[in-house]
Amino acid sequence: MGDQPRTAVIGTGLIGASVGLALRREGHEVIGFDADPAHLEAALQVGAIDRAAGSAAEAVADAGVVVLAVPPSVIAGQAEQLAAHLTPGTILTDVGSVKRDVVALMESVAPAGVHVVGGHPMAGSHEHGPAHAFADMFVGATWLLTPTPRTDPAALQALSDIVTAIGARVVVVDPDAHDPLVAVISHLPQLTATTLMTLAAERARRQDARLLLLAGGGFRDATRVAASNPEMWLDICRENREAIVAVLDEYAARIGQLRMMLFEGDEDRLASLLTDAREARRSLPGKESVTGQLVELRIPIPDTPGAIGDITTTVGRLGVNIEDLSIEHAPHGRGGTLRLAVNGYEAAEKAHAALVEGGYEVLERAS
Repeated sequence: MGDQPRTAVIGTGLIGASVGLALRREGHEVIGFDADPAHLEAALQVGAIDRAAGSAAEAVADAGVVVLAVPPSVIAGQAEQLAAHLTPGTILTDVGSVKRDVVALMESVAPAGVHVVGGHPMAGSHEHGPAHAFADMFVGATWLLTPTPRTDPAALQALSDIVTAIGARVVVVDPDAHDPLVAVISHLPQLTATTLMTLAAERARRQDARLLLLAGGGFRDATRVAASNPEMWLDICRENREAIVAVLDEYAARIGQLRMMLFEGDEDRLASLLTDAREARRSLPGKESVTGQLVELRIPIPDTPGAIGDITTTVGRLGVNIEDLSIEHAPHGRGGTLRLAVNGYEAAEKAHAALVEGGYEVLERAS
């Protein structure tokens, strides 16, 4: 194994493969396993792993860190299956969006000397699968770590250092506090987008088929996550049902208050609500690294595996941080446009030149 750190990634979907790409860029040897052979092969092809293991047990052999990038409902079971194959000193972590029960179960099955540190990167995409993975996914993102009284402080620090090295900002939170927090900030937005999208689609079918043709940037931004993997969200809703139901109740009450303001024509309260929301939105924490003007690059991309990863890697090699990233899909799945925001005009010019040299067209550079 030498001095090169070895990390095992169990589950090579979008998040697992992106973790692999990010870690390999930082010098880790990454061994991967996925129950889906197609995902595993795709992860190997896009460079997310150094080697594909024949089993999860083989993948974790001699690994200093084991990342369980599998659905929340199977994390504990996966940890239990791997327990006998983990080496003392290994850090066992996950990327699941539900923590309370998962972390407790992981700790209950971990053998002596194996350090459990729950993790949850607040990053992702409505796309899924390793073909859409990219190494810069976690740059500037928040990565929650959820230690317990049993957590080894040195293991927590070591994992924090790894997460920081791939560009994420670590926030430490108690596992019990985690689930209600993400119910508000992640799970409710998904279900709100789902509800709005289905409402619009049903209105289009019942009343006017032109409705969806009117969808502009606001509607598309508000419903983007509705395109996420339904199986993943079924799993999240099942595992965090209690916290999600509680926040849905509060949200429904606020929608009821909004309805009453409109029904009664109470413009003072409505104006106050709109103003408060605007100020709250403006005060959202930004990236600490952004000190200049954000400049946007728009790059047409073919609908082929690895294209996004190639573009972000090209920019990353320059030492240019990607501060924001989104994809505008063309109709009928015919490629699309990748939108990259970088910090400052000098960085934008460097990225522009490198992308053109790499054979990509840059349509515009706009602040």
